[in-house]
Amino acid sequence: MSEKKEVKDQFIIAYLPDLENTQTIINNAICFAKMLNKGLILLYISDKAYKCVSITEAETVLKELSSKITEISFHSYCAIEGETKEIINKIPHLLSGVLLVSSASGESKGKEKLASNSDIMLKNLYTSRIAYFISSQNVNSNLSFNKVVMTINNMRESKEKVLWGSYFGRFANSEVIVYYHNYKDEFYRHQLHYNIKFVMRMFDNFKIKYNLHLSSDSKTFVDYQAIDYAKEVNADLIICQTTKNKSWFEELFTLKERKVINNSQQVPVLFVNPREDLFILCE
Repeated sequence: MSEKKEVKDQFIIAYLPDLENTQTIINNAICFAKMLNKGLILLYISDKAYKCVSITEAETVLKELSSKITEISFHSYCAIEGETKEIINKIPHLLSGVLLVSSASGESKGKEKLASNSDIMLKNLYTSRIAYFISSQNVNSNLSFNKVVMTINNMRESKEKVLWGSYFGRFANSEVIVYYHNYKDEFYRHQLHYNIKFVMRMFDNFKIKYNLHLSSDSKTFVDYQAIDYAKEVNADLIICQTTKNKSWFEELFTLKERKVINNSQQVPVLFVNPREDLFILCE
């Protein structure tokens, strides 16, 4: 990687799980780098647990891909050999990463174990401290950020997700649709009320264009509902939060995030991981 990188700099990380399906990831990463005024690093991890190429081969491809980027002032590339999950967990410090951008495929090809498979991708990402943006490999258009949907629920850890929602309104002039449903449980309703008040206070302070949308469906997981709604209103992405306290069923079978990532509407998703060091009540 170029020696021009300084510790104080912050970067959007375009994580390329393979070197064959790269353009969607790079295009989306460039959009985020321009919106947030950050540098861009193309990252490939050579992990023997999955189908991979050598560091030398990867650097040759990454160098060529990087040479074609003209839209942002600073961009570089990095190929690292090692365990994918461990490296991704170190990205905030290792590469000064503030957001990881990638894409996932819903199925593996034959018997090959691919790092781009959505199940594998999720297992490698959901414990990381970094927020991550995932789109389908079939989506090739650049993001415009005209309209984004942000789900809000009763989770106490929603503050960082709200901060991410504010970035789109502040730096991309996006319209943010705050999507939620109500709860029968009085405590959950109480916490949801505080979270919505927090959203309104922050968004009003930054003069962000936003709308509150109450769903009449109080039973279906709110992130699932937001997928269809985002498609209906032509939103560019939805902002969600990953599961913090997983049930035994989710541990044994699958996390809710898998269905969100593999959504049939192919709506891109920005996931914000709950972080213990940033735990602040939204009230």
